[in-house]
Amino acid sequence: MRSTTVKQIMTADPVIISPETSLKDASIKMIAIDCGILPVGAKDNITGIITDRDIVIRAVANGKDTSKEKVANYMTRVLYTCDENDSLEEAADLMRENNVSRLIVTNSDGAVTGILTFGHILRNDANPLEVSKVVQHATRARAGARPM
Repeated sequence: MRSTTVKQIMTADPVIISPETSLKDASIKMIAIDCGILPVGAKDNITGIITDRDIVIRAVANGKDTSKEKVANYMTRVLYTCDENDSLEEAADLMRENNVSRLIVTNSDGAVTGILTFGHILRNDANPLEVSKVVQHATRARAGARPM
């Protein structure tokens, strides 16, 4: 059985927003396209990501006016990426190693082509044996780690 690639299940061509976008407008965009993450910058130069959690935890919970606050001040600047031709196992390893559940997907030129979430991996039409294998990658203990 050939492994599924990231490209086969990712959300392709994600909406990319400007760092100058207001948090309110970013939230409205998330609602409109039914997602919880937006890359920030340009297709060939992503400078961060903004998530629904970033907006709630960093701005709303602190009483900020989301119509006045800019994405640039609340986005996550550390990005974790995978290649669109990576296997799901490779992507799961990256997620585990970096303690994230979402990856920006790029092509061989470094341009953003999609977003992969752990939810994509657990999709309804997935082969149960493949999902089991990927979950094992995502949850396996790090070398030298002792089980609790």
